[in-house]
Amino acid sequence: MASVVDRRTIIIGIPVLAGLAAVGAVTGYALAGDPPRAGDGGDAPDGSGGLGSAPTGSPRPYPSETMLVRFDQGESSFVYGVTPGTDKRTKLADSGHDALPQWSHDRKTIVYIRDAGNWWQIVTMNPDGSNQQVVVDRVTRGTRVCWSGDDKRLAYVDKVDGRNQLFTLTLGEAKPKQITHTPDDKDDPTWSRAGDQVAMWINTRGNRQIAIVRLDQPDATPLWLTKDKVNCADPCWSPGGEWIAYTRNGEVSGQSDIWVVRPDGTDNRPVTTGTAQDMDPTWSPDGQWIAFTRGKVKAPSVWIVRPSGRDPQRLTVGPAYEAHASWS
Repeated sequence: MASVVDRRTIIIGIPVLAGLAAVGAVTGYALAGDPPRAGDGGDAPDGSGGLGSAPTGSPRPYPSETMLVRFDQGESSFVYGVTPGTDKRTKLADSGHDALPQWSHDRKTIVYIRDAGNWWQIVTMNPDGSNQQVVVDRVTRGTRVCWSGDDKRLAYVDKVDGRNQLFTLTLGEAKPKQITHTPDDKDDPTWSRAGDQVAMWINTRGNRQIAIVRLDQPDATPLWLTKDKVNCADPCWSPGGEWIAYTRNGEVSGQSDIWVVRPDGTDNRPVTTGTAQDMDPTWSPDGQWIAFTRGKVKAPSVWIVRPSGRDPQRLTVGPAYEAHASWS
């Protein structure tokens, strides 16, 4: 998902959300059902456990760390910080065209993109929304930005001769570095904690597939993690690095699910199934949950689910339209 509409077709400013209640009328967050149990699905604290194992452990709440979301209202979108399971919501970015927030790994900095009118910008800010700084002034519309494992660099895509190429930027330096020079379009980078690989989708033979690009050989043949006849997107590395969650389109138009796969391409399996449109997964800091966006482009909401597929729960309540969650 993206600002007001699907991130893959961002067109901020189209009044697709007419009739949405005002921010003050939104009731906040609530979880349905009993608190989930630690170890449901056999998931280890770092997300490395086997998916689908028998539940173990004692009752515990889901992680309470602040989640970032994109909140849509009318023709505008904002970045909010929310505490899952509570009504606490804090507006952090309020240009009216803010999207795709991402926590740094140390949770000391947030990066997001915003529409500056005639072009897009990459912006960083403190967790309380202060100290907003434009770090890249002109980028491809709707690009996703990710952090290196040491939080010193950002990766994103930008167009070169009509094709998306991977770039990195060392914070504090003025000039980004072009990493790839390949002819296939690509986007949605997610950086490995070790710092030597980036997972992203790459368009091959007419389909977007999830692949890993080695930064020491960025133009070599990538390691393909998916080989489907449908589009895949939105990869996100688990905190422990043992899994990559991603979006896999279904066979029917408008339907997509959250899947997980090992970084070597094994154990590729669905987490969510059904007729809904699920996308943009993000892991909880302890790896016990995957948050994702569910719903049509004009009416998104944030859900969470165990990596095993258990305990799907809607976080968004009332008339709020929320998407682009970032939790870890």
